[in-house]
Amino acid sequence: MNKTVKLIMVFFVMILCVTNASFSAQKEVLLKTTSTWDNAEYKKLKIKKPEVTVLKIVINVGEELPIHKHNLVNIAYVKQGTLTVITDEDKEITLQEGEVLPELIGKYHYGKNTGNKPVELIVFYIGEKGTPLSVNK
Repeated sequence: MNKTVKLIMVFFVMILCVTNASFSAQKEVLLKTTSTWDNAEYKKLKIKKPEVTVLKIVINVGEELPIHKHNLVNIAYVKQGTLTVITDEDKEITLQEGEVLPELIGKYHYGKNTGNKPVELIVFYIGEKGTPLSVNK
């Protein structure tokens, strides 16, 4: 067998080894939605100068946040604890550690820690640059 054929065979064996290698990275879709948690559909977003903000928010045991609303898209990931969100129309949702909440837009609501350890949230906000992240009632 000539050198060229041997090199080609070695090359193909190497490609097979690399393409069949297992990788330890994993992914899991935590949320894919076209609406907020109360089923209000996202409207066509018109953002001229987008700004993304990510916050870590800690809510202590028994604590309630003030009644507020958001005028931009935001998604909350519950890293730890139990969070109950209540609207001013008495709709509510309770989330546990590892769950994701597509927050309300333009509707007043508040969150409270209904568990026995601090709630840790990672919240992603996407909106027009300079838009307040929340507006208290």
